[in-house]
Amino acid sequence: MSDERRVAGVRFQNAGRIFYYDTAGMRLEPGEYVIVETVRGPEIARVVIAPDQVVVNELGREDLKPILRLATPADVEKANDLVERARTLLPEARRLADDAGFRGHIESAGFTLDGRRLTFTFSSEERLDYREFTRAASRRFDVKTDLHQVGARDRAKLAGGYGICGRELCCSNWLTTFPSISIRMAKEQDLPLNPQKISGLCGRLLCCLSYEEEGYKQMRKTLPKVGQRCSTPTGEAKAIAVNILRRQVTLLVDGQRVEVSDRDLGTVVRWDPASKAGDPPPSISREEGIAQGLIEADAADLEGETAPGWMESSPWTEPDSGRGRLPAPAPRKEAKARDPLKPGARQDRTPGQVERGSQGKAATRGERPQARGRRADSRRAPQGGEQSALPEGRVFRRGGGGPGSANDKPQAPRPQSSESSSDGDAPRRNRRRRRGGRPPSGSPPDAS
Repeated sequence: MSDERRVAGVRFQNAGRIFYYDTAGMRLEPGEYVIVETVRGPEIARVVIAPDQVVVNELGREDLKPILRLATPADVEKANDLVERARTLLPEARRLADDAGFRGHIESAGFTLDGRRLTFTFSSEERLDYREFTRAASRRFDVKTDLHQVGARDRAKLAGGYGICGRELCCSNWLTTFPSISIRMAKEQDLPLNPQKISGLCGRLLCCLSYEEEGYKQMRKTLPKVGQRCSTPTGEAKAIAVNILRRQVTLLVDGQRVEVSDRDLGTVVRWDPASKAGDPPPSISREEGIAQGLIEADAADLEGETAPGWMESSPWTEPDSGRGRLPAPAPRKEAKARDPLKPGARQDRTPGQVERGSQGKAATRGERPQARGRRADSRRAPQGGEQSALPEGRVFRRGGGGPGSANDKPQAPRPQSSESSSDGDAPRRNRRRRRGGRPPSGSPPDAS
């Protein structure tokens, strides 16, 4: 192919693939209709790329078929009639497919310009044998029949329609090739991972997810990542959320959520983009950043005004959720002295304070502290024949007796003695009582 030959780009359907043909010396303009030769026969096409806009060296060394002639108004009218005829025979073609046992769905049909060849497009998830249907369609329509399988996206391209954006589908309007789409694109753009919201009419992921992917990548490079350690004038913080479109970062500073705008990023809030867990660089003021040439001064800086930043003291917008702005830098709060009588006080208390606190608690619990005092003093009772310094109290004795018996009289506790009790059966009764009433061997049963 010589470089002197002029080449034009034509398209057979709207938003279809572009094919290149030799102009054969004709002067062509975009939008004109021409007749070209294809593998199926002569067809009408529309010029979309003028000969002067095609770089011949990029097309390769293969020979290109020439354009036969310019299309006349009669050719255009005949092509429109063939399109309408193919649309009317679609229902009958689908009935023939059902009768022939063809499980594919017939999407569209089209004739060549001479009307001798009919091409059907069908969609299916698997490869099918369509020879029986082809023979039945050839006999019924008296033309040579071909079938061409398409995918889900090509099916939507042929059917057309409107997307969730309210505009005509990109694939049926201007998109010539289908880009590779992955769920990672939706994650990078912070879109909801709901199939109904990120899928098109074809049931696949939206092609428009690839339009802004590169822009989101560039903007993410200038923002900290989620979990990034940052330095602020009040200390170290951690990025917990990033809004790419607003260029806003939410930081966690001393347990409080602070939203930082783009104005303070890079100077007041700084981070190390190369390390997520490393020590961040120290933060500097906006004036220092302008002086060092790190950022450019805006209108507020040139006028000498200080725009309200994230460090300005302001009332909390949502007190219950902990959202708002932090006050100006200040030393850490010192522990306040708490009332020793107040429950939950943690500071050290003197013995007097402890005693007063114990008495306050005892007053609310009745006589329980006195009982604890008797038990504690009884453990400290003197051994042997020493007289106890405790006040007289009741001593429990097993046996009968009414209200006027001797057990009701307050008596001093009996001192312990190493000598055995005069009542020889008392220890045995105590042991039987502890062992569940079972007397030791050789002992008479307790009559009581």
